[in-house]
Amino acid sequence: MKKGIRIALGIFAVLLCIGAATLWGAMYYLPNTFNETTDEQVVVIEEKQTGAEIAQMLYEKGLIRSPELFRLALRISGNGAKLQTGYYQIPNKVNQTELIELLQKGHVKTVRVTIPEGYTIGEIAIALEKDRLVTAKEFLDVSKNYVPYQYMYGPKPVTYRVEGFLFPSTYDIPVDASAKDIIDLMAREMNSQLTPDIRKQLDDEHMTIFEFITLASLVEKEALFDKDREPIAAVFKKRLKLGMPIQSDASIQYILGYPKAHVTIEDTQLQSPYNTYIINGLPPGPIANPGKKSLEAVLNAGDTEYLYFVADKEGHNHFTKTYEEHLKVVESIYGN
Repeated sequence: MKKGIRIALGIFAVLLCIGAATLWGAMYYLPNTFNETTDEQVVVIEEKQTGAEIAQMLYEKGLIRSPELFRLALRISGNGAKLQTGYYQIPNKVNQTELIELLQKGHVKTVRVTIPEGYTIGEIAIALEKDRLVTAKEFLDVSKNYVPYQYMYGPKPVTYRVEGFLFPSTYDIPVDASAKDIIDLMAREMNSQLTPDIRKQLDDEHMTIFEFITLASLVEKEALFDKDREPIAAVFKKRLKLGMPIQSDASIQYILGYPKAHVTIEDTQLQSPYNTYIINGLPPGPIANPGKKSLEAVLNAGDTEYLYFVADKEGHNHFTKTYEEHLKVVESIYGN
């Protein structure tokens, strides 16, 4: 009987060791999350922040599965007091051991930020604040009046002078950069896109850089698919040449401040200088920051026979020559 108890206790001890080893391995070597994305997140560790506070912050960002396990790992490894203050860029797929090591190596000097095509100044401000570089208010305040290049001045008042002129791309931004520094960085990149050949073509077409960027911003927000960019730009160019309102739903969405799925008749009657249903010509300024493909679409758009287009429920645009044809396509997609 005693022998049987000893054997049972021995088996229990072995199982306990196996369980502990499994838990240890899970804590140290499995990825902290099972997110599909491989993106990185910016983490800022402040002075006097405790291990418990750091664990909770990492958990809220989705970088660890359990703040309790992370704190336990810090205690077991003896690294709780070795985490350094500063900025860090943490991959979503990092495991607990790698994460603790990263947080001991010292902070990064730059933060990598990706600004997607078509972001507005407001959206850029939110992205920068999320990455703890500047507050959204700081960025928006500087964006109102700071003008790095003379061509950013348009003939009419706008809310943000830099709207449209910050090139969407991936930037390594110094952690101590000011809002003005960041605008300079992104505006210089847009300026570099405006090559001598492009400037000559714009001169030949009697189009200013301001008009070019404004038109490209409308194309950026209207086109979900790349193949639609050039035809849309061609329709807008033709309407401008004929003196017709360009009637861009994207301009209405800019007025509303959000991407409304279906623009109504009432929306198209909103009294605003940005309402391209009731004004002739371009709006007072860009409605977003266009990417390279939309800039190229405006440059490459030639003559077209089309005057109208409408997007279907999947976002593909359908082009027509007459208003009657346009109405038939609208009805075939959306009904009466």
